[in-house]
Amino acid sequence: MTYIPAAVMTDIVRRIGRDGFRNLGPLIAARPFFQEFVFSREVLVDVDLDEFLANTRLGREESIYRPFPLRCATEGHEIARYIEALCRLTQEGPSVEALEMLGEVGYSYISATFAFAVMLLCCGSYEQGMVVTRTFFSRIQTLEEAVAVAEVVEDQIRHIGPGHRNVFYGYIHFKEYPICYFAHTNSSSSICQNCFAFNYATRVHEMC
Repeated sequence: MTYIPAAVMTDIVRRIGRDGFRNLGPLIAARPFFQEFVFSREVLVDVDLDEFLANTRLGREESIYRPFPLRCATEGHEIARYIEALCRLTQEGPSVEALEMLGEVGYSYISATFAFAVMLLCCGSYEQGMVVTRTFFSRIQTLEEAVAVAEVVEDQIRHIGPGHRNVFYGYIHFKEYPICYFAHTNSSSSICQNCFAFNYATRVHEMC
């Protein structure tokens, strides 16, 4: 049998995982020899987990796939940490650890930034939540783009698990209504950042 150096084998497995986490399934099932490489940090931080973003049901507690992204999250995979933080917050409620985990990846991509802002607001961190909201709006061009991002995150939260547990009850609060007092025209392009944040934080609060 031809000897393949461990570093080379790890790189081969890493490249396989970059095409999708499901590609690693046969290697995990094959024999313990391959598991050593599949579960190495080099592979776990680089594996493609985009499917978990598109279908957050895969990250549910009862999902057979959940152990794998948990391993990835432990090693620092950004998408895995995002999904895990979102799962904990929306299913269990406010958690400093989960908020910190979400904050670590909150500026890596736009959906995570919006999710971080909303979770901060839902957990009662009004000032910090509005700071992140302003950061979110500084990274987009139009309100339509902001709505599109918000709807993606809403779908992710909705599919994570059972809702309406009132996990944020008693935490979410706004010190005051938006200074505009919701006095906008019917044009969606005129809605201010404060109203946008208030609207989606309230919707997520009711959803969870």
